[in-house]
Amino acid sequence: MNIRTSDEKEQGESLLPQSEREDSEASESPRRRQSSRKWQWISMACAVTASLALGYISGVITESARDNNGTQYGLPSPPGSVQQIWQHNLTFTERPSLESEAAWASIIPVGRGFVHHDQLAPFISNIAVFHQLHCLHAIVIAYYTALESPPVNLTDVPAFENTTATRILPMHIRHCFDYIRRALMCAADTNLEVLNRTTHITNGWGQPKTCRDYNQVVAWAELYANSSDTGIVT
Repeated sequence: MNIRTSDEKEQGESLLPQSEREDSEASESPRRRQSSRKWQWISMACAVTASLALGYISGVITESARDNNGTQYGLPSPPGSVQQIWQHNLTFTERPSLESEAAWASIIPVGRGFVHHDQLAPFISNIAVFHQLHCLHAIVIAYYTALESPPVNLTDVPAFENTTATRILPMHIRHCFDYIRRALMCAADTNLEVLNRTTHITNGWGQPKTCRDYNQVVAWAELYANSSDTGIVT
């Protein structure tokens, strides 16, 4: 049996007529291209599989901290999906004025949170968050009334005309103290606030928060509002 070495094979092929060599190369070229495409598809499939695997592993690591009860390492997750970074809004903390009262009124829905819904609220009900804001607003008014001399004259603010806001009752404010305490404990906000590395305190500003969609709550309250009243009443 005669075994031709590669050198002999190449030498033999070099002796072939030019047309035969071209035919031989032409017949091998499609096979090379087919093999090349095959390996390209295999490489692409491997890359996609690796990406999916990494994504799955990343998801498992993230979800491993969260159990079926919506907690992370045992801490209940904040409700909602709206991401916010809070900054101090001085308008809500200043002495009562047309500007500050317009700001407070802007976050209260038409109907002031009193709703009627055949299934959820067959009797007129108030959505708690708006009652809580009402109480906080009353505390702001009481604070400036007690702080300033002479006291804040609410009759000078058109937003308070013909309302009970001109008569801040201590009993009402005491109710609001405990009501807001219970509201805060009920909501139990579990967003984590990192301490300042220098002062070792936190004011809550400038940090990411996960919140419920407040605008969605307002929209629902207005859809089922029991009246067309507007503004915030103290």
